[in-house]
Amino acid sequence: MQVRAGIDIGGTKVRIGLVDEAGALILLADKIPMSRFEKGDDLMQVIADKIKSLVEANADYELVGVGVGAPGPLNDTHEIVMETPNTPVIQNYPLVERLQAHFDVPVKMNNDANVFVLGEAISGAGKGEALVYGITLGTGYGHGFVWDGRILSGAHGTATEYGLAPYNEGTFEDYASGPALERNYVNISGETRTGLQIFKLAEAGDPNALSAWSLLGRSVGHSLVYVNHLLDPGIIVIGGSLAAGFDFFIDSLREVVDAHLFENQKGRIRIEPAELGDAAPVIGSALLIT
Repeated sequence: MQVRAGIDIGGTKVRIGLVDEAGALILLADKIPMSRFEKGDDLMQVIADKIKSLVEANADYELVGVGVGAPGPLNDTHEIVMETPNTPVIQNYPLVERLQAHFDVPVKMNNDANVFVLGEAISGAGKGEALVYGITLGTGYGHGFVWDGRILSGAHGTATEYGLAPYNEGTFEDYASGPALERNYVNISGETRTGLQIFKLAEAGDPNALSAWSLLGRSVGHSLVYVNHLLDPGIIVIGGSLAAGFDFFIDSLREVVDAHLFENQKGRIRIEPAELGDAAPVIGSALLIT
């Protein structure tokens, strides 16, 4: 069986998995903590060893390529990771070249939000849709667009880096992220709480927590108004750690979005939570290998 390895590199962990030709996850390895590494080359060695051990454990597996999802921005050929303060071990690092040295099969890389959307488009919530837009709500605010199974990367590799677009007194990311949710709660209640605490308070029906989530949804909704006007996707998939609070912010989000839809869009643009969890960027990374 031909398999593709997918790698999801995050600020705190690395996930590695094997994916079949149809985009189905065969296995997902245990998380590798990023705190173990001080040098990018050491990280590449551990990743390569893990992939080889996963493949060698089954005589039927034939590795045909390795795909990587990494925090952006990347350079325009998607071979070098540029400024990534949350993952300093691979900042300004020629990741594809260094990982390729461990393999005789192709190694490809793309932005972590892009591969999340690709995974959901092929195997998750967007399956069957031709035009899939996705966002990741977490420490930051990532965006990606997949059109007929292909990532829209743009002329310089930075298409859909939309979280950093200007909004109010800052950027959309300043209003649609984990830190934004925590700031909303402080402004509403006068008290400081973590994102997880605000989630649990909302579950318990706390009005301040519910208002903080609702305000977050409105900010996300304002960003998606422009997405709908520009790209007219069939579905918008929402992932990231804050997607756990989907039920707390979807109503305010949809209120903003629906108020600005064209007549032929009303009732037809789906907004759904991601289905694949941690597997989405691993699957999407593996699907970079065609």
